[in-house]
Amino acid sequence: MPGSGRMPGHVHDATAVDTSADVDRNRLIAYYENAGPDYGEWSRGFNMHFGFYRWGVNVFRRETMLEEMNRQVLTRLAMEPGHDGVIVDLGCGVGATVRTAASLHPSARILGLTVVPWQVETGNAWNRRLSLYPRATLALGDYTCTGFAPASVDGAVAIESACHAAGSDKAPFVAEAARILKRGARLVVADAFLKNPDRALDPISARLNDLLNRSFVLPQLPQVEHFTAALTAHGFTNVFAEDISWRVAPSVMYAPYVVTSFVVKKLLRRQPLGEYTRNNLRGSLMCSLLGINRLKYGYYIVSGVR
Repeated sequence: MPGSGRMPGHVHDATAVDTSADVDRNRLIAYYENAGPDYGEWSRGFNMHFGFYRWGVNVFRRETMLEEMNRQVLTRLAMEPGHDGVIVDLGCGVGATVRTAASLHPSARILGLTVVPWQVETGNAWNRRLSLYPRATLALGDYTCTGFAPASVDGAVAIESACHAAGSDKAPFVAEAARILKRGARLVVADAFLKNPDRALDPISARLNDLLNRSFVLPQLPQVEHFTAALTAHGFTNVFAEDISWRVAPSVMYAPYVVTSFVVKKLLRRQPLGEYTRNNLRGSLMCSLLGINRLKYGYYIVSGVR
């Protein structure tokens, strides 16, 4: 909490929130506890996000594109390789980006924050196997109320996790990032965004959008114009929203194939598809369908300097 004096790594108890937030949090935790292991079908390294294509990257190697997204986001922190500060992944999943950061910044301390106990346990076990722990550590906590000391973090990233914060501007997420980052430090966010707020969704897209939110336990997708305005309002400068939709598209195109392959394997093994698994599969397909609407949807890397 602000003024607590605790340094990064001593995180706020993820359960210490109001009752209404508990309901959504419990649904989110249940989703990732149950469907989280399914992401191994998407990425052997448990990169729980889409990929980034650039010249020289093999479009037929999905894992390479997923890892490239990690590198692209971390590179935009503009931190020297020998930097010995603290980098935080806000909404870290099982820690794939944390491990990439530990490789790119061998002198830095890398912290991943998540509300999902299974992700913490799995990610830290992975870090231990790779001899990265405790320099690279996942911890249980809320990225809107981290408990980190003010101005104690040298760089923060969030890949497809800020979307779980409240509001179209994700102001609770932005406010806490602004509080914990040092002056001159950067926040880099990669996510799918709605855009053109003055243009309403057509009825079909609106229904698919609602289905996407319910499938992935999202309060709502961020609106890029609102999100960048929130960054500016909370003291970030050099705010830049980079539309990378076409660079993400090659990995998005894998979603229907991976979903179909996963379902077929389950059927052949006579394994039932649980509720959260079905939601995950449905949400993945919604991403492919909604991404076609380029007037209203885009995938962005958004950055700002504190």
